[in-house]
Amino acid sequence: MLWMVTGICSFTAQSVTAQSVTMELDTNAIAIGAPASLSIYADRDLAMGFGAFSWPNWGDTLSGGLEILERLPLDTSALEASNGKNLIRVKQTLLVTSWDSGFRAIPPIKLVWNGVDTLNSNPVLLEVRLSPPGEAGKIAAPAQIRQVQWTWQERIKKWLPLIAGILALAGLMFWVVQKLKNKSISPSAAEILSEPVELAHIRALRELERIQADAIWKQGLVKEHHASVSITLRAYLEGRFDFPAMERSTDEIRNGIEHLPIRREEKELIFEVLTLTDLVKFAKLSPKTDDHHRVIERSIRFVELTAIHATESSE
Repeated sequence: MLWMVTGICSFTAQSVTAQSVTMELDTNAIAIGAPASLSIYADRDLAMGFGAFSWPNWGDTLSGGLEILERLPLDTSALEASNGKNLIRVKQTLLVTSWDSGFRAIPPIKLVWNGVDTLNSNPVLLEVRLSPPGEAGKIAAPAQIRQVQWTWQERIKKWLPLIAGILALAGLMFWVVQKLKNKSISPSAAEILSEPVELAHIRALRELERIQADAIWKQGLVKEHHASVSITLRAYLEGRFDFPAMERSTDEIRNGIEHLPIRREEKELIFEVLTLTDLVKFAKLSPKTDDHHRVIERSIRFVELTAIHATESSE
């Protein structure tokens, strides 16, 4: 019978400007094809300013011969280190396995901090073991055929794609019928173009000015003040760049915003605001008076720098 020794393989990696990257396995020995959980932790010190980690583009395999079965979403949390410093930790978990026996050495994972500094994690070692052999000189008997009764959940899962396809087709037919019925009374293109459309940056600036004037943080509503700024910026990203930001975390926005026409200094502005508002909402940070004003000023600056131009609006 195969036995497994569980443990944690971890090592403190190098640090650049109070940032660090560590890697660990939930076990140091698995059977061939069995999954293991590989966790990479990227920590940064809040006292050292704002910034972001750039993660590798994971493929199907890792260096060292391990196959990636699943990549779990990034998890961000706030914690206090043993030395009393406040840290923000971003965790990436990969489910990995190997189909060859032997020792598998996973070399250090490289992350880039603020697009400049490269940080290396510690290496880890995983042993992949063979299953124990059967009785010598005998062939194993064939397994008995088992009758399996499907549960109603499994039956629904099997037929779900067909049901979804039928519903989608019915919805499409209903939409076509409604379009044909309303075609005679729909407004002309000239009427649609003549209707003024409020641009995203105008709505955002008006809302930010209202938040600044209300100054509800003076009434003790600190979280509500910072949450309103965060929601306004996310709504502006959706209206200006058609980028779904309302339901995404700050780290997901950071990964997706790379494809938008936003310059580096503009990215620094929005991530400074979103990071500070996250700390106030989730890490229970007690901001200073300057922080309440800074989130408004940085947000207005970001909107003004990325606002749509008059020529783009006319087009």
